[in-house]
Amino acid sequence: MVQKAPILKGKTVAITRPAGQAEEAGKLITEKGGVPYYIPAIEIKGLSNFKPIKKFITELQKGQVDYVILMSTNGVKYLFGAAQTLKQTGELKEGLGRTFVIAVGPRTAEALKENQVHVDMVPTKYSSEGLIKCLQGKDISGKKIRIPRTSNATPTLTEKLKEMGADVEEIYVYESGLPVDEKLKAKFYEDLTSGKIDAIVFGSGLSAKNIFKMLSEKAPMENLRKIINEKVTTVAIGPTTAEALKEMDVKVDVMPKDYLFEEALAELARYWSTR
Repeated sequence: MVQKAPILKGKTVAITRPAGQAEEAGKLITEKGGVPYYIPAIEIKGLSNFKPIKKFITELQKGQVDYVILMSTNGVKYLFGAAQTLKQTGELKEGLGRTFVIAVGPRTAEALKENQVHVDMVPTKYSSEGLIKCLQGKDISGKKIRIPRTSNATPTLTEKLKEMGADVEEIYVYESGLPVDEKLKAKFYEDLTSGKIDAIVFGSGLSAKNIFKMLSEKAPMENLRKIINEKVTTVAIGPTTAEALKEMDVKVDVMPKDYLFEEALAELARYWSTR
């Protein structure tokens, strides 16, 4: 008899992805028999200062950049959005064609390919750690590495690459702010305290920190920590997210081997099936 894959058994799973980017994740939860709960912990906005992006495109065109690292589909979307505003989309594509392009994760790689950009490498682990591991096999000392990303990113990756001797610069293409919807925050706090939420999936360290910032108006950190540690199964997509949760003294119950949302859900279902 073929053993069925564990399912989510009608349990409510909270997704912390930004609004407009969580629907696919919600479908996956429904397919596995769970109930999606949307609580965007990050609000994404484009930046109005395009000077650093203009300088980056010029560097690319002159062949002065050795590696470009795209961390997410948002990085791709906002980089190309800015290039379009600057009327430099052709120059950006041409410049990226002259450098070694790394995409962290298959979705990011797909977003680049949709913009007719070749991808030279996708790390096996879709995280900063996986990326560092891949680059350890290359001599990146003195190499110019540019990372188009959010202005709110943790500096871990940049610091590690600098330690390896690289000339690293982050090119800010969007910002990740704190959501301002008060009704949404109030409802989430109410549902959390009444035990209506069975699990929270954190996709980044920033989403973990923001959830606590969003709820800090409702209760002290100590109380929030107690509620989450006692009432909720906590899922961290990868080690950086897990580290951010641990720093806030929040337990991590589930972390998938492959840092993908689908894998996180499969691991969560397995975790619940053994309890």
